[in-house]
Amino acid sequence: MSTDAARTVSRPPELSAPGSAGADTRRNILTAAIEILHASGAGALTVRSVATAAGCSTTGVYTWFGGKNGLVEAIFIDGFRRFGDTLVAARAAARAGQELLALAETYRQWAIANPTHYMVMFGRAVPDFEPSAEALAIARGTFATLVDAASITVRERELVGEPDDVAHHLWAGMHGYVSLELAGMDMAHGAEERTARFHQGVRRLLRGLRA
Repeated sequence: MSTDAARTVSRPPELSAPGSAGADTRRNILTAAIEILHASGAGALTVRSVATAAGCSTTGVYTWFGGKNGLVEAIFIDGFRRFGDTLVAARAAARAGQELLALAETYRQWAIANPTHYMVMFGRAVPDFEPSAEALAIARGTFATLVDAASITVRERELVGEPDDVAHHLWAGMHGYVSLELAGMDMAHGAEERTARFHQGVRRLLRGLRA
């Protein structure tokens, strides 16, 4: 069973997003795949199980996605595109000088709200899935928002280092905190302490990069 499925068997929050999923065959199939991953893990994800859950034939799955790997790649790409848009919006709404903190909080909140997507994107929820070069390019593009925010902070002499290195350091630290939280291994006692530890951890990461 996938990590987030072990935490809850309720309908994953990412399936509640508004849209035309009910009228779109492709979205129905994709939604069915996400739901199976969320509830039962990678072992239960097959073309036949997805077709059954989506109410279509296996031919429909192959027509739209080319098979299981195409399904997983579609989840991967869909996740990174929505994740990237959320990061861009969060940075635009952040107060001056608070962009990195805003991006860190958005990273965590998006992962919590979209655990199945997140584990496909960052946790190898489907072990045999290998993203294509196109999918990897889309994924890595989301990193640009953090790099750009870091470059401004470095330019203003608040942090020291190359923007790429600063952003990578922060991303790796945020990923560690979030991954432990989703796995239920963050050692926190309740949501309040969990949130406080994350914020404290991000500030420590930033403190280590200051001039």
